Amino acid sequence: MSTLQNRTAVVTGAGSGIGAAIARLFAAEGARVVVAELDEARANQTARDIEADGGKALALPVDVGNASAVAELFAELDRRDMPADILVNNAGNTESELTPTAEVSDQVWDSILRVHLDGTFYCTREALRRMTPRKQGIVINLGSVAGLSGLPGASSYSAAKGGIIAFTKAVSQEVAPLGIRVNCIAPGWIDTPILNNLPDEWRPRMVKTTPLGRLGRPEEIATVALFLASDASSFVTGQVISPNGGLYC
Repeated sequence: MSTLQNRTAVVTGAGSGIGAAIARLFAAEGARVVVAELDEARANQTARDIEADGGKALALPVDVGNASAVAELFAELDRRDMPADILVNNAGNTESELTPTAEVSDQVWDSILRVHLDGTFYCTREALRRMTPRKQGIVINLGSVAGLSGLPGASSYSAAKGGIIAFTKAVSQEVAPLGIRVNCIAPGWIDTPILNNLPDEWRPRMVKTTPLGRLGRPEEIATVALFLASDASSFVTGQVISPNGGLYC
């Protein structure tokens, strides 16, 4: 039997990069995947890719930084009798370029924290409201090494990811007695479209400073998510796992 057979997994930001890799792997392992993505075209494409491979997927466009939109997403799942067994809070964005903190605008600061931190909170809150009566469920949050060590020029992103890490630890202790597990993945440099926001000269620097000598692949983060979503991690909660090639130990 597949690892996630008959479970429903909501994956936010699943239209590309790490989110899409997680959605595809979860579907391959038997999960019914809800592709919760802001970009409707990308959401539909991920769902089509999953179905073409024989998996089950439902595309539901959503702005995770909007509490009402998130509530409607989960209400739609209620109407479809698809309670979320697994939630992966992956949706995110970054500044268009590295910016000194003194020059960060209110708009950029609010945008980054709204998607990453507020979005993680809104989705987790709705999921827990449904997981709590059932006394089961799994929440996986996507942090970053930027939230562990800080990233100069990306103070808003670092703050958001650090907040997600602290949020994970707090919530995990609240809901552990209910049989709900909450963990965080804090990737290092992963080869995704989000790196396009960094200067070209950063890529060789990222490779050089990673002891394994290369960027990570989205699929390598997806396998960590699968471990946390599966019964193989049944005694793991409140943890931050950082697949980073040795960048930050």
